Amino acid sequence: MDFINESLRQMNHMQLLVRNYQSSAEYYREPNAGRHRSNLTYSHEEYKVPVSEHQLLTMNTPQIPQPYRASINGQADVLLAILKEMDALSIELITYTSTKQYEQDHLKRSDAILDRYAYLFDVFDRKKEQLYQDVRRIHESYPVKKPITSYDISGKALLKLIDLNKEILFGIRAYLNGEATQVPATDALQAEARILITNEYQNLKGLKRLGRTNGLCPYSPYEDLAENSLRMAEKAQNVQKKSADQTYESFYYFFNNEIAYPYNKFSELAKVGVLKTINEPNILAFRRSTPSVISLATTEPIKKTINEPLAETKPVTQSTVTTSTPISSPTTTMGQTVIRHDTVYVNQTKVDTVYIDRPGQTTVVNSLAGFAANNMILLLDVSGSMDSPYKLPLLKTAIKSLLRILRPEDQLSVIVYSGKAKVALKPTSGSNASEIARVIDELQSDGDTDGNGGIRLAYKVANKNYIRAGNNRIILATDGEFPVSDEVFQLVSESSTRDVYLTIFTFGQKEINGQNLKKLAQTGKGSYTHITRKNANLQLILEAQAKKIP
Repeated sequence: MDFINESLRQMNHMQLLVRNYQSSAEYYREPNAGRHRSNLTYSHEEYKVPVSEHQLLTMNTPQIPQPYRASINGQADVLLAILKEMDALSIELITYTSTKQYEQDHLKRSDAILDRYAYLFDVFDRKKEQLYQDVRRIHESYPVKKPITSYDISGKALLKLIDLNKEILFGIRAYLNGEATQVPATDALQAEARILITNEYQNLKGLKRLGRTNGLCPYSPYEDLAENSLRMAEKAQNVQKKSADQTYESFYYFFNNEIAYPYNKFSELAKVGVLKTINEPNILAFRRSTPSVISLATTEPIKKTINEPLAETKPVTQSTVTTSTPISSPTTTMGQTVIRHDTVYVNQTKVDTVYIDRPGQTTVVNSLAGFAANNMILLLDVSGSMDSPYKLPLLKTAIKSLLRILRPEDQLSVIVYSGKAKVALKPTSGSNASEIARVIDELQSDGDTDGNGGIRLAYKVANKNYIRAGNNRIILATDGEFPVSDEVFQLVSESSTRDVYLTIFTFGQKEINGQNLKKLAQTGKGSYTHITRKNANLQLILEAQAKKIP
């Protein structure tokens, strides 16, 4: 499910990229039309083939019996092959535009590539749905572990509601595409949502209500899904066919953020027994404005065999295989070694972010050439409240943007805190970016916040691995304020005079007015930045460029 959802997120990036390219390319169709315009350009930096997610998928499926594992893994391979072909087409478009081939063929090749994209988007949508249904059938064919828990009962009821919401979404798509003459009926969805609300305390019997401010409360996603389903039904009754693309886009966002997200949150809280669902793509995001009959002769078709759906058979006796990744223990002692720190102040690159006492230039270089070696400690809040599309996933994106340019002399450590702080990754060279990416991919939000303990441990790791004349920096990533002790403030202040600095990144849909955190960043002579989708790929690179080679 995680692989499918990440694949859909990347496909949505690609849909938007080629849609924007298509609208720009039309101005260059006639030989003289683009003479007074700048050159036609295309790039796809935001698109990443989810290879690591696919590798995690194949590594974590040995407990599934071989016939079923071969089938669903084969289908996942097909989805990956489609995504790789999309990537290859994008690379070709970059060459096509940079060499101005459109001036010679009047966009014929461009049309062929865009036609292929339209086909691939449609095929991917159908194939991911087939894979989802097959995985579900395997999961549901196993008997529920005894005794049956409230999570099992509620999960089954919530999944029924997910299916009804999906029927509405598909019906709306068919209506907007002209494949249906009327909007889908919503009676069944409304009735089931009301039943879910009525049976809330019976379904969740024995589960503790922790309150909406606690990310571990199972009542919150349960109630949200029921209430949002009623809103979905209301939206479907008032659908407008004037602008099909914009109308369906609103349903696309609503289903993924207000329906699928709370269900998957409930699934994570249940730990076992409740299978995640998948998001749905905005299949109307890209449409061919000028369909072309040119064949894509030089584009390799997908060569993976596309598996048929699984037969309705029961799996063999289930064998339980528990896989776990050991997490390094925190450093227990720092020894008595005295570390001599040097103070070298340099200008820091600055963009549209509030930096505290750090002026600098306005351009950003996507490279660490000319910058000091990094001893970077990522202090990450992975408490339950970080479980949001605007928080932990965005944090992972920011970290991975840095991994692409790390050098062997750079070292990166990861400390997580939810409950007791612990070292998730010991100092690791930039030459081993794949290992760092693996640890980041495995991060999950759970537990409470222990910010003070995390800060103390981060400074221990920073001091132990201090780099002379290097950029020794702690990056604290969190989604909210927490009480900071006087002892921690003093530690941050003293460390900043010894060239170990503290930068703070905040996450959330709305910017946090964190006066305490801003004061902490100022004390640590670092920056204070709210991370959004627009700046996620940039900010950690800026921190790695905080110090130039003396």
